Amino acid sequence: MEKYHQRLPVLLKERHGFLPLLRANAQDVARDKNGSASASVANSLRFVAVAGYVLHQDIQSFRANLAESAGIRLRLFERFEAGEPISKSYVAMLAYKSLFNAVAAGEFQLASDLAARMGGRSAIEKEYDHRFDYALGYTLRAFVLSDRPQMQDWAEKFGEVCRDKANRNFQGYARMFEAMLGADTDEANAALMVLVNGHEKESKGKGVFRDSEDEGLCVWGIGMANIARRHGMAVVPVPPLIPDNLLV
Repeated sequence: MEKYHQRLPVLLKERHGFLPLLRANAQDVARDKNGSASASVANSLRFVAVAGYVLHQDIQSFRANLAESAGIRLRLFERFEAGEPISKSYVAMLAYKSLFNAVAAGEFQLASDLAARMGGRSAIEKEYDHRFDYALGYTLRAFVLSDRPQMQDWAEKFGEVCRDKANRNFQGYARMFEAMLGADTDEANAALMVLVNGHEKESKGKGVFRDSEDEGLCVWGIGMANIARRHGMAVVPVPPLIPDNLLV
C-alpha cells in the first residue's frame, strides 16, 4: 500500500488531465462505436472518485464520479438493447463492479435501473464471466432489487463459490448476504470485519486489489454496508477502509 499510495497523487493528476480527451473520444460516434471509449471514461471516473477520497477525503467527488461512472455503464446496456454494436463484454455479469459503484455512491435508483438490465444473457455470460463473477453478479443484483426468492437462491450459490480456496478472501461478502437475509445486524457487523480482512489480504501479493486505488478504500464493502442500511440494518463503519462519512 505504501509504495502505491506514494504514487497516487501523480496518478490522480494524470487521470484528471486525461479526462477531457477521454470524454471527447466518447462523444465521437466512430471512436465509441463498440462502447470502449465510454468504458474508458467510466474507468477513469472511478479512479478519480476513489483516489480523490483516499488522498483528500473528498466525499462529493467520490459520490458524483462513482455515480457518473455507473450511469455510463447503464447507458451501454441501453445502447446494446437498442441494437448498437456494443461489445458483449460490457453487458456480461462483470457489470456487478459498476453496480457496486452505484450503491457505494448511495444512488439506489441508479443501482436498481442498472441491476434490472443485468442478467439473462446466458451465452454472453458463459463467454465472459468466471464462476465467481457470475455468482456475485447475480447475488448482488438480487439484493439491489430486493428480490427475496432470488436473494435466497443466489446467496446460497455464492456461499458455495466462496468456500473454494481461491475465493476464501471474499467469504465476508457471503456472510454479509446471509446476515441481510436474516436481518441479523450483529452478524452483518461481524461479516464486515471479515470482509475488510479479506480485502486487506487481496491488496497484497497477487491479490485482485493490489496496486490499485482500492488498496486504500474498500468500495465494494462500502456498497455492501449501504445495501444493508437500505434494508434497515444499522451496520457500523470499519475505518479506514469503510469510513463512516461514505455510508448512507
